[in-house]
Parts: sequence; structure tokens; C-alpha cells
Amino acid sequence: MEELERMTLTAPCLYDPAVEALIRPVGREVCYPANKVFSRPGDRLSGIYYILEGRTKHYMDNENGSVKLLYTLTKGWFFGETPLLLGLPTGLWSQTEEETRLCLLPYPQCSRLMGEHPPFRDALMRCLAHKTLMLRYETASLTFNSCKDRLKRLLCASVDPERETDPGWYELRVRYTHHQLGEIVGVARVTISRQLAELAGEGFLRTVNRRLQVNREQYHQYIGEKGKL
Repeated sequence: MEELERMTLTAPCLYDPAVEALIRPVGREVCYPANKVFSRPGDRLSGIYYILEGRTKHYMDNENGSVKLLYTLTKGWFFGETPLLLGLPTGLWSQTEEETRLCLLPYPQCSRLMGEHPPFRDALMRCLAHKTLMLRYETASLTFNSCKDRLKRLLCASVDPERETDPGWYELRVRYTHHQLGEIVGVARVTISRQLAELAGEGFLRTVNRRLQVNREQYHQYIGEKGKL
């Protein structure tokens, strides 16, 4: 399951009530509505963020407006640790995907918790390790796989095999826009539209009520060829 989550760049849940109990007394809680950009490239963070509830996405862009999603984080995750520990401004955009509650831990408090409480230190290291694995996967995917193959892998990773609509078609667990697919796959929206049209022409997918569905037979054939992803 973790391999599938890396394909959609959604991090697995790392919530640990013991770690959260250490964080709450020393952190400052902030709440943001959905789709709120709360950190931009060049910002100098005053602490490390911990996700109490909700979902955040973290991405890069360039001067041409192209966007590449690095990962999506959920309850129990830390972020902002790398720029803070290195003394650098952040290089990412951070945005909520739904209403989100965060806990901001000032760096002195983080240092104390790391020194005095091994569970906190271990949780922070797990976050860094999981992010490294996701970025390693993305590097391999962008290097060795075509745009169409990356898109097919993402769609197959998003399939819900328990939700078969008409016989022979699977629903997706996540409803993606073309823009979101482009962020994840790492190409422009117009390229995604063209690739989706090609996949539809090949019978791999279809659109019903503006929702993408994947052909059951081709899904099983594809994940079999890829070693079950």
C-alpha cells in the first residue's frame, strides 16, 4: 500500500498520539481554510509545522508557470524541517487542500524535544525518511518512464478495486482535475489533456459524469506487467 501512496505522492498516515501529546503544550496552533497558500518560496520559517488535522500539498514552480507536486501530507506529519535545520529559506509552496489545523513548533522547542524525547526525534526522522523515498521514486519515474506511463501508473495507483461501476470499469479513489494530474505527473495541463484523450482512444479509461474510470481488464493487465506496481 505504501508503494501505491508514493505513486500518488500522498504520504501515509504517521499519527502517533504520544508524539502529539509532546507537541501540543509547546506549539502554537493555527487554522487555515481549504486552498490557503500559507508558505511561499523565499519565506524564512520560524519553526517546524506539525499537522493536527487536514491535508497540505507542497510543490515547486518555475517562471513559465509550470508546477510540480512533491508530496501531499496528512495528519501526524512534520514539514519545514529541512530549511529550518539548514538555516535556509523554504523553496516550496505550501497550501492546504482542505480545512487544516497546524501546530507551529519554534526551533528552540524542537531542539529540546529532540534531545529529551526519543519518540519525537524518531517521528521527525521518519518524516524525513519517507519524503526521501517519495522523492527517490519521483526521480526514477521522471528519468525512466514516459509521460503516458507515469499517468497510467498514477491512475492505476488511484483505482479503487472495490468500486466497480458498470461491469468492467473501476472508479478512482480521488477526483483529479487536469491541472492536478499535471502537477503530479510533472507536465503541462495541455499535455495531460492530450494523453488522457489517447488513453481513452486505447480503451484504457473513460469519463462518466466528469469522473475518470479505468478499464478493469486493462488495469489488471497493466499492474501485472509492472509487477503489481
